[in-house]
Amino acid sequence: MKKILFIFFIVLSVNLFSQESTSKDSLWTTKGKAALLLNQTGFSDWVGGGTNNFSGTIKFDYEWEYKKLGWNWLTNFESAYGLAKFKNAPFARKIDDRVLLQSIIGKEFTKNLSFSAFFNFTSQIGKGYKYKKDSENNEIRELTTQAFSPAYFQIGSGFLWKKSEKLWLNYSPIASRLILVNKRFTENLTDNEKYFGVDKNKSSRYELGANLTFHSEGSIFENVNYKQDLKLFSNYLEDASNIDLDYLVQIDFDINPLLSTQLIFQLIYDDNAISRLQVREVFGIGAQLKLN
Repeated sequence: MKKILFIFFIVLSVNLFSQESTSKDSLWTTKGKAALLLNQTGFSDWVGGGTNNFSGTIKFDYEWEYKKLGWNWLTNFESAYGLAKFKNAPFARKIDDRVLLQSIIGKEFTKNLSFSAFFNFTSQIGKGYKYKKDSENNEIRELTTQAFSPAYFQIGSGFLWKKSEKLWLNYSPIASRLILVNKRFTENLTDNEKYFGVDKNKSSRYELGANLTFHSEGSIFENVNYKQDLKLFSNYLEDASNIDLDYLVQIDFDINPLLSTQLIFQLIYDDNAISRLQVREVFGIGAQLKLN
């Protein structure tokens, strides 16, 4: 019987819900999107090698904006959770997991410039693991993170420069950050170890510093849109020159009304987590459905 070569690849990205609503009488503008991304790769007698796998990601984004008499209040919620399962692997692995709630309120005192206050919360949905092999070469995993462990809360005041809804920068010279973790992750630490900056037998860490948040979005070419977010934080209480960084850029290529390609690139530096630059890349092509 002749060997058969078979490779199967499907990427399905369906925006289940996307809407923007406003009216002349309303002070609120809202828009949102829910998306489902499915990926499957299969191999049979593929000389180059490869592992059958299936992955799926669910995303939800929503934004509220209020404007009246120089007041501007912008709140957005973002979440994503994705898993990948490889053939013969005992465990599924996470490919995305994040929760973000951010709110910025400003009172304009000159054109494009406002006094501002902000609140920010970030965490994750599911459990995170470190994978390794045991003495018999079996894959095992060790729990490293979970929902609200860690969880980051930030609050501060400062100045908001806003040219439009698509281009703005918020700087808070005084910002507080609280890091919460489950004590189960700190009770077995050595005296010199820390868990996301939290000391042994502790469940929280307080930081006082400065925060900068930058957002821009727009079109690069026809049918090619981008969105980028940059967040910086410096802790005055410890190593102020060691700045935490979170930079994310997303580029959408609309091939036609039903097909699109999405590229996501993210950089994170937080020496409380790991003293190295973290890099994440996501690329997908598939079908989309927008309902406005």
